[in-house]
Order: sequence, then C-alpha cells, then structure tokens
Amino acid sequence: MEKLNEMLIGALAIVGGFVTKRVFRNQDVLNDRLSHLEERIATKDDIHAINDNIALILSHLLDKK
Repeated sequence: MEKLNEMLIGALAIVGGFVTKRVFRNQDVLNDRLSHLEERIATKDDIHAINDNIALILSHLLDKK
C-alpha cells in the first residue's frame, strides 16, 4: 500500500509539472507574440510622415502631366 501511495504521488507530481510547464510556456509564447506586435505598431507620427511623403509623390505625379 505504501508503494502504491508513493506511485500515485509521483504520478501526480509528474502530471502537475507537465501542466505547469505547458501553462507557463503558453504564457511565454503569448508574451513574445505581443512584444513582436508592439514593435510593429505604427504611431500617429509615423503615419503622418508617410502621409506627407505620399502627398508629395502624388502632387509630383499629377503636376507632371
């Protein structure tokens, strides 16, 4: 009976460790994905600069005709 209890405790420890590892690994993956997404977000100033460049190119092309 002692051996059975030790085996059950060991099995529960292994399953608990596996579940904990999966949960924290998923959290790490989500944090990495969020960090990569935050690096790619354009701010309003970035968009304003791009819009100015597009307006300059468009006005140049329209004046050329």
